[in-house]
Amino acid sequence: MSVTTIETRFPECDRMGVIHHAVYPIWYEAARMDFLAEVGFSYTDSREYSVDPAMVDLHLSYKLPATYPETLTIETRLLELAPKKLKLGYVTRNSEGEVINTAESLHIWVSGGRSYNLQESLPEVYARFAAQL
Repeated sequence: MSVTTIETRFPECDRMGVIHHAVYPIWYEAARMDFLAEVGFSYTDSREYSVDPAMVDLHLSYKLPATYPETLTIETRLLELAPKKLKLGYVTRNSEGEVINTAESLHIWVSGGRSYNLQESLPEVYARFAAQL
């Protein structure tokens, strides 16, 4: 699991100070980068191997509004792992610790536009992900 801190910004909100729903996927991208770095396979590392965790599905559930100004935390966990895919879960909390949003993203490992078997090609990296389950 990794934890990412987000400081809401004024341009992300509407006139009432509520953060726009379209900002959450951007925050989850930042959280995903933190998670991958925590596992030891950062985006920089994946680029060295020409492997990308392409997102193919994203589901979000809005519970409470995020506001400006506010400090949020996003907890990112590995929910599922297979040789060619992974599913991540996200929980966003406000400064009071209340859950304001949850999400899941599904990713397929790709290289050169084709499906990539991480377990076969990079078994030591796959083992790092498996240890997160």
